[in-house]
Amino acid sequence: MTRQEKSVIYFLIAMLFLGLAVKYCKAAFNRPYLKIEPANIAADKNIDIKKIIRENETVKINAATKEDFSRLPGIGPGLAERIVEYRDSNGRFLEIDDLKKVKGIGEKKYEAIKDYLAVD
Repeated sequence: MTRQEKSVIYFLIAMLFLGLAVKYCKAAFNRPYLKIEPANIAADKNIDIKKIIRENETVKINAATKEDFSRLPGIGPGLAERIVEYRDSNGRFLEIDDLKKVKGIGEKKYEAIKDYLAVD
């Protein structure tokens, strides 16, 4: 056997061991591959961000606490407490429009929050 043939055989054996080592490492350290891609939601004109927020952040007005009402835009802790007190003293809200009966909720504020509300 020539020196060149021996070198080729040693090279092939080394590649075999290297391949086995890679296979072993992949099996031993197998972690799921997670590919993270940036989401360009603003570029997609068909997605309504406000609609997604409304669907996920609906406040059920007959079961909500003052903390729940405080999360709504334009509703502070004082107004949230008045809403809960009104509900406690006058009974359940039958419609979302009934919130306008609470002192401090006018037409403008009602329009700003109505999409976040639901009657349960």
